[in-house]
Amino acid sequence: MHFVLLGIVLAMSTTGYAYALFIYTPQAPNAKSTVSALETLQSIELAEKVAKEIIAACPIVTDVKNLAAYDSCAQKLSKLKTLRDTMNAPFLWGAQSKVGNYNIKDSQTTAFDPLVWRRIYLATFMFKSEPQIEQVNNSIVIHLSTQFRNQFDIGAYPYPFWHSSKKWNSYQQSTELLLFLEQGKLKGALRSAVVDPQRPKVNHAWDGKWVWTDAHGKQPYVTLYTRLFSPSNPHVTKVDAAYRAFEVKLRQNACVVCHSPDNASKQNPLLILSYPNQALSL
Repeated sequence: MHFVLLGIVLAMSTTGYAYALFIYTPQAPNAKSTVSALETLQSIELAEKVAKEIIAACPIVTDVKNLAAYDSCAQKLSKLKTLRDTMNAPFLWGAQSKVGNYNIKDSQTTAFDPLVWRRIYLATFMFKSEPQIEQVNNSIVIHLSTQFRNQFDIGAYPYPFWHSSKKWNSYQQSTELLLFLEQGKLKGALRSAVVDPQRPKVNHAWDGKWVWTDAHGKQPYVTLYTRLFSPSNPHVTKVDAAYRAFEVKLRQNACVVCHSPDNASKQNPLLILSYPNQALSL
């Protein structure tokens, strides 16, 4: 069968800018190809809506130490209906393997409960400008320009990213987040392999501890159910007690040796058991 290149230009009247989308279609289009094109257009519209929700919830602030802005971002991301309803469970998160590779399966990822990822991980980023959206094979890729909140106290991060300087620098210097939409669902997100080495860096020394207790209590505090769930939630105390009992069994059987953030067992995707909220993905 002979194919021709069909260029479809989508003029998004609500945003005032356009996307160019190119797909291959038979010279004599059939019903199946027409549905495919329509589904692609709908996916692009959904991607645009998700992207704009995220940008509006977590705009750039001048003071990257601003915990109030961080908390506000986390609260808003938790409640964004379109984002919530579109995220796949589990949701995959990691770093892009190399520039230009948009196959998320080629990158090392960790599996998360969708609420945990958007409230605890996504909220560590701030967003600016308009999103860029493109079709790559069977995925719609959303490009979000980002700035990472890298000047908090260490308990405000999901875990000590600086156990690996490469990972910590990925968070601090990646220029954008890539979100992958397939068949109407957000399957995962990656920190772009495109980095800006001129971005300010904060250095932390890794002391080998995934969890610790200080004058403020158990750390990292953002991993606790009291951070993840509403203060009025009547089940938090019982759920936390259940996790603590579960954690004792895990340690007795050395489960966290493999299911820890450094991924010594090279799982892909990784399933983390070291923290209460991340254990929810299992």
